[in-house]
Parts: sequence; structure tokens; C-alpha cells
Amino acid sequence: MEDMLIELKSRSKEQVILESVSFLFLSLLMLFGNFVTLLVMLLNRRLRTIPNMFVASLAVSDFSIGALISVPLCIPTLVSVLGWPFNDSTCQLQGYIVITLAVASVHTLALMAVNRYFRIVKPSKYRRYFTKKKTTIMILLSWFYSMCCPLPYFVGGHKMIFHASKFFCYPTIDNSAFVGFWLLLYLGIPSTIILYCYLRVFQTVRSHSNNFQRPGNPVITANVEEIKVARTLFV
Repeated sequence: MEDMLIELKSRSKEQVILESVSFLFLSLLMLFGNFVTLLVMLLNRRLRTIPNMFVASLAVSDFSIGALISVPLCIPTLVSVLGWPFNDSTCQLQGYIVITLAVASVHTLALMAVNRYFRIVKPSKYRRYFTKKKTTIMILLSWFYSMCCPLPYFVGGHKMIFHASKFFCYPTIDNSAFVGFWLLLYLGIPSTIILYCYLRVFQTVRSHSNNFQRPGNPVITANVEEIKVARTLFV
């Protein structure tokens, strides 16, 4: 950690400018892209579908990373030659927000995958589980769960520290057992769900490809559109 901090402080003026401008450009691009996504959904009623509710939730989490973390905190840190330019409370808050938004993004991706699984693999049960009201509840519970995720770290007496290589505050990795459990619970399980759901989706698509390609059948046409949505969300 000390070596990384020395490296951060010893950057040349040209390197500071290049890194700061590059990161600012990427941050503004992220803010613009997610803002436009939310704006288009807000203005176009036809886009307010159940799958797009998850897309909107993902856009909110990604937009928040730029608005709350990247621009106001990471850019000044990159520009500074002193390391972390803010106080310890800001460091703890940043670490909390980073973890919350990262977990929210991953769990939203998992919910997207489950949505596509039921729509294509278990279509008879789709409308039972994925109404707008139930989808809203799923998203809110996912965000609440994400907000609770960093709390055990603080309750256990740990603090966020400044990682110079990342130029933001994040948990220490001294307690490998705790970090391993954390990664399994909040990253490993959702990732497994994502892989399983999309694997089953594309297996189902392949096994029914001939039926999906029949012309003149409105049900089949709708299924083709749902498959296109699944491919887009998977990417």
C-alpha cells in the first residue's frame, strides 16, 4: 500500500493531466449514457416494459457511481499529489457507496437473467411472478439488500482504507476469510444465477429454433422478440 501511494504521489505533471482527463472523459461518458437511457424510458411509454425496469435500475446504479463517486471524489484524488485529499468520514462513506452500488448492479443483472429465464424457459409462470408491482418490489428489495451489504464489515470493527492503486477508498483485504465469504455471497451466487439462467435460455432457444422461425404465427413472432431482448440483456 505504501509503495502504491508513493507511486501515486510521484507522478509527473503530464501523467497527472493524462490520467485525470482520461478518467473524466470516461466518467462523463458513463453519466451521459445512463442519463439518456433513463430519459428515453421516461419520455417513451412503450419502453416502460418489465425488462426495462431492470435496465432502468441498472442505469440508476451506474449513473450514481459517476455522480457520487467518480466525478466529485475520484477526479480530485487523481489531480491531487497528496493522495487522499478528503477526511476519513468521506473515505468511509465512499467505500460504503462503492460496495452498495456494485452489489446493486450485480444483483440487478441477476434479476434480469431470472426474468429472461421465466419469459423463455417457463413462459406459463412468467405473468404470475413478473407483474409491474412484483417487479418493483423485487428491485426495491434488491437495493435494500445492497445497502445492508457493507454493514457487517463496519459492525465487525473494520474501516475502509484508501487504495492508491484504485484511487478510492475500499475495504482492506487483511481478513481473507471475511473477504472470501463476502465475494461468494454477493458476487459468486448472483454470477452463478446469471450463467445458469442464460445457459437454460439459449438451450431452450436452440431446441425450439425451428418453431420460432415459422412465419405467420404471432405467438412465435413475440417469442422471437423476447429472444432478441434476452440476447441484448445477456451482452
